[in-house]
Amino acid sequence: MYFLKLIKHFLFLVTFCSLLALSGCSTAVLSDEHLAKRSKSQFSQMKKSEQISRNASHQAMIERIGRRIAGVAQVDIPGTEWEFVVFDKSEPNAFAMPGGKVGVNSGLITLANGNEDEVAAVIGHEIAHVAFRHSNKRMSQAMGIALGGVILNTAMRNKSSTDRTLATGAYGVGTTVGMALPFSRSQEREADHRGLFYAAMAGYDPRGAISFWKKMQGGKKRKMPQFLSTHPNPGNRIDFLEQNMDHALSLYREAKLARGEKPNP
Repeated sequence: MYFLKLIKHFLFLVTFCSLLALSGCSTAVLSDEHLAKRSKSQFSQMKKSEQISRNASHQAMIERIGRRIAGVAQVDIPGTEWEFVVFDKSEPNAFAMPGGKVGVNSGLITLANGNEDEVAAVIGHEIAHVAFRHSNKRMSQAMGIALGGVILNTAMRNKSSTDRTLATGAYGVGTTVGMALPFSRSQEREADHRGLFYAAMAGYDPRGAISFWKKMQGGKKRKMPQFLSTHPNPGNRIDFLEQNMDHALSLYREAKLARGEKPNP
């Protein structure tokens, strides 16, 4: 009987603290101005500590694509001080920081074979992260989870070390798999959706997103289950992009005509 009461008490505490952390996970509570300043400083340090690509054509391409897409996104995030830098790294990756600091690895350009439509799909995705204030929301979520952990530890302070260890472990697993990872995947889905349209409205063929993610999918030897991944399964990601392709193509063709250019068939 005592064991059952202990289990019920334990589950109540873990659930309560998890709900407390969840309550603030979709809200950005930090100062955007402060985060932009921090990002600017961190990006400057990164440019000193990491190898910047010496490939002038790669840098010019990323700058050109980035400025065009940022011009479209400006309606959502006016006044952003954009900066685009190519880092000399073989991993096909890119990132965006609050305040408009965007980094692209040379390996991503290599994987895309220099295809600007494919590169634009990735940059559109990263700019969308900035527009949605995802970094702010992730840090706000982390603060909520940490607060929930403190409350749980306080509530369990008179319990045995075994009970405290079990409670802390369950809370960590529950918040990671049940909250943090899905929240990250939801942000990726939002960035995929808006980023697809950003690139299309800037005059880049949105079908480049499909071809790029197929290349990424082909390079993955092992696939992590989606519920344990911070990013959507590549196959699911492609399906989602295809579902939104008709509208994206319409935006792309309108943008190309407005630029006096002929869209791809």
